Amino acid sequence: MALQGNLRDMAVADLIQQYGQSGQTAVLQIQNDNQEAILYIHNGTVAHAIMGDQQGEEVVYQVLTWQEGSFSLEMDILPPTTTITRSWSGLLLEGARRLDEDKQQPAQTKLKKEVNKMATKRKSDRIADVLSELLQESADIEGAAVIGIDGLVYSANVPHRDLDVDMVGAAAAASLGLSKRSVQQFKRGNFTRTLIQGDAGNIVIVPLNDDTLLVALTPNAVNLGMAFAEVKDSIAQLQEIL
Repeated sequence: MALQGNLRDMAVADLIQQYGQSGQTAVLQIQNDNQEAILYIHNGTVAHAIMGDQQGEEVVYQVLTWQEGSFSLEMDILPPTTTITRSWSGLLLEGARRLDEDKQQPAQTKLKKEVNKMATKRKSDRIADVLSELLQESADIEGAAVIGIDGLVYSANVPHRDLDVDMVGAAAAASLGLSKRSVQQFKRGNFTRTLIQGDAGNIVIVPLNDDTLLVALTPNAVNLGMAFAEVKDSIAQLQEIL
């Protein structure tokens, strides 16, 4: 059953933020007078937007200015295509910048300040963005997570809904500890990463710092050298955040 509401009670920016931060998948239909826009949110990213003959980011920037109207939201509806690659917070910031440039009404200026405040990312949001970008740009990585050495999951983007994220955290932390001890016991120098291979895919575990690690999941038939290179690029971004 679709969730319905009024834009006077919950603004478009609030809806994008809520489902962006929670990493959910949904379709959002928004009506304002005789205009209707449809936004597809996939794993927390606004992946596609359409209004009449328009598609992509410009639709989002238009509906961010709507203060009157209604919306309905239905969960777990996949987008038919991808026309937007910018993160949800990036969309909100750009929408706010446009409102400022246009020097619109005081009420919209207030909206701009609210959007800027919402789009100031927490550390967890920035980590989630890096993982999402890794999965979107890589043909070799199909899942990733940042985990504390105590097994606490900081952020996870995994391919299977039935995969227990807490179990992933505990197993990865245990594997890291065992791998480090093995490297020391076999006099192999400093530990760099662990590769665990199964007949259905691979698990790559790489330490980010003394307290956290990155777990990447790949299919079975992949170029591991390319996968390692892609993981390396993300490691640098994550280390800067952490």
